[in-house]
Amino acid sequence: MGVPVRGRANNTRSKLAKSEATRQRLCEATEALLEQKPLRLLKVTDITVAASVSPATFYVYFADVEEAVLAVLDAIQTDMPDFGQYLANVGPDRLESSIRAMVVAYLSFSERHYAVLRVRNLAADEGQIKFREARRKMLHGLQDSLQAKIEECRGHTVGKDKAPAAAITIVLMGALERLAAFARTQLGGRDITRRKLIDATVVVISATLRGEM
Repeated sequence: MGVPVRGRANNTRSKLAKSEATRQRLCEATEALLEQKPLRLLKVTDITVAASVSPATFYVYFADVEEAVLAVLDAIQTDMPDFGQYLANVGPDRLESSIRAMVVAYLSFSERHYAVLRVRNLAADEGQIKFREARRKMLHGLQDSLQAKIEECRGHTVGKDKAPAAAITIVLMGALERLAAFARTQLGGRDITRRKLIDATVVVISATLRGEM
């Protein structure tokens, strides 16, 4: 039998922890830099300087900048609220309050990660398959939960012309997706504020669930 090497297991754990910390630094640097410049102008050297690592170290973890951005999108999913739970709390006596809590949570998450989510949406809308899949993966939980709640409240078709609940869900998801962008726009005036945009979104979703639209 071989003689165990003292500290070998601890060494392995230490290396893994260091590796994960380096990868996290690269992801954090990538997300921060997207606040300053668009994806097409972001270079590997920008990220490595910000993360205080060498370009060679970057390529240990990622093939290119796009792959680093996709890693950021994967990482921030752990920061996503449990939207299914918000919708599970929706009931006749607390419909608007539960929807408001969900909308505020969605907006807060979107604002925290606005830059990388904007990049995701632009790339997905341009037809980049990996970014489309990243968006689908991130939003499918909320989309499925919202559709299920509409079907619970209204059935599988909605409105006078009987639009499918799935189609109504897509329209509402689009409104939520645009909410963060509009909330960041400095439009000014008494009628366009962050609070009033939230109010309007709550009204539309609540009216849909009540059957008023």
